[in-house]
Amino acid sequence: MSAKGIIVLGAPRSGTTLLRRILDAHPSIACPPETTLFGACARFLHEQPLDHGVQFGVVEGLCQAGFDEDEVLGRLRGLAFGFLEDHAAAADKPRWAEKTAADVFHLAGIERLCGSGVQYICMVRHGLDAAVSLAELTEKSGGYLAEIHRYIQQEHRPLVAYTNAWIDATRGLLDLVERRPDDAVLLRYEDLVADPLAALEPVFAHLGEPFGPEQLATALGHSSAGFGDWKTWSRNAIDASSVGRYRKAVSKHLRAELAPRINPVLERAGYAPIKAPKIAKIDAKKRMNLAMRMNALKGSGPVGG
Repeated sequence: MSAKGIIVLGAPRSGTTLLRRILDAHPSIACPPETTLFGACARFLHEQPLDHGVQFGVVEGLCQAGFDEDEVLGRLRGLAFGFLEDHAAAADKPRWAEKTAADVFHLAGIERLCGSGVQYICMVRHGLDAAVSLAELTEKSGGYLAEIHRYIQQEHRPLVAYTNAWIDATRGLLDLVERRPDDAVLLRYEDLVADPLAALEPVFAHLGEPFGPEQLATALGHSSAGFGDWKTWSRNAIDASSVGRYRKAVSKHLRAELAPRINPVLERAGYAPIKAPKIAKIDAKKRMNLAMRMNALKGSGPVGG
């Protein structure tokens, strides 16, 4: 059995918290609530390119001070792994896993740090469902991940911004699985909630760990709460009720706009492309006014009632 650590990666709202709870319920794996360790390490390693191919950052600075890159990476890796190894030891388990939703936006730095020293579980979910769920999280939490800022700056419509973030994140995950077939395994959220045992069997086989119905049965009653999906903490069973939410939550006009952009990534991840619906030619301002009137009628009621 491999004693390697495990890093769970997925675009925000892709079911990674559910997977974390399943991993943490395993007798050999300890997976704490989000630590943000690897995102912090990736930011530590961030470099700014200068002229003549020079990189300005911590690694280059320490190299100038007499520490080569392997030593810098080794020390930083030891710091991150050490915390997680101690956590696993305290839980009397031989292996650790780590899941932080924002890590997917630091993939290059994490891969540079960890390389083949860990195993990666790359989790994907339909992009529009993930975007709708992220919008809901933003509304409930009153803020959004720092890593999403640049997408909001580029696109003021939240669902479009979140879809763009999903596209970048999912491309990175699919590239990682293709680039490191011995280290990375892909898991689709829809497969997990439709048939958990069938979906998890190849994942745990990849990890070199046994897995059976008895372990899945205890997963949702196990593990401490932390940052992540509040919904999974209110459920004692895995269900597929969140699959396909975008069909009601995303207007046909927006779906038509997003389809050319998102479909290539959806298809690459094994999803059917979004069919861009036919939209009647109607003045945009009239359409907006009509929508506002309909929303007003939905919310109308007796004054003071």
